[in-house]
Amino acid sequence: MGNCCMPQGGGQGEDQRKRPYVQMKQQETWAKTGIVGLREQGIKELPAALVDCGASLRVIDASHNRITSLPSFLATLGGLQRLVLAGNALSGCGLPPGACTGLASLKILVLDDNQLSDLPPDLGSLTKLEKLSVAGNRLRELPGSVGQLETLQFLILARNLLEQLPDQLSGCARLEELDAQGNELAVLPPSLGDLKKLKTLNVDNNKVLSVPQEILFGCVSLQTLSLHGCPIKPDDLQETPGFKEFDERRKSKYNKVIAGGALLGNKGLDEGVDREVSPPRR
Repeated sequence: MGNCCMPQGGGQGEDQRKRPYVQMKQQETWAKTGIVGLREQGIKELPAALVDCGASLRVIDASHNRITSLPSFLATLGGLQRLVLAGNALSGCGLPPGACTGLASLKILVLDDNQLSDLPPDLGSLTKLEKLSVAGNRLRELPGSVGQLETLQFLILARNLLEQLPDQLSGCARLEELDAQGNELAVLPPSLGDLKKLKTLNVDNNKVLSVPQEILFGCVSLQTLSLHGCPIKPDDLQETPGFKEFDERRKSKYNKVIAGGALLGNKGLDEGVDREVSPPRR
């Protein structure tokens, strides 16, 4: 008669004995490759073992879990270049105190689809950040320190509650794409005209009634301006000083795409605004 207390056929007891070994091997892999992949693991927090990997970590992707807060040791991972935590339950400003200062090498920060109400006041300490994506949160404003992100190229703010953009954004001298669609923006700051490298400005589904001429004149690289779902009238936009110059850049980009053999379907050149469709004649 067998001992009923002994695990049978590789049961739960055996799994428990193997777990420390598996965790050790996983930690060794993290330290060796510098990559931590924890997507869709159902975890509620980042593993404490990450602190032992220290500066060797370059990438952490813990998207689509149930993480509600981040550990203080995150600030000690000075070699981290990519932090992706989309689809969790982070609240407040998301990052623990001091994290922005400690993450001196961070280039990509993705916090989409969480419950963030703020961003860290010291956000500008991320001096090497190239992409910041915080779409699908509860942000009502951005800290002025965002303007200190001089290396930022992509800023994704879609699907928040923003009522305005700070003038300090003009300090993001390398910004190429600004996506603020699906917010509560009624006006755009003229200071955005200082963004000489901005190529794409998407403010679809906001409350924008006009575009400052400073943007049309000053953003000399701007080729895509999208205002679909906004109350702005096409004729008003076209009569804004600087629109002609912007329109020439927009058409030049379109012609290059056509010359390159790209297929655009039946859409053709997107005007970027919605025109009212007259009812069919009877």
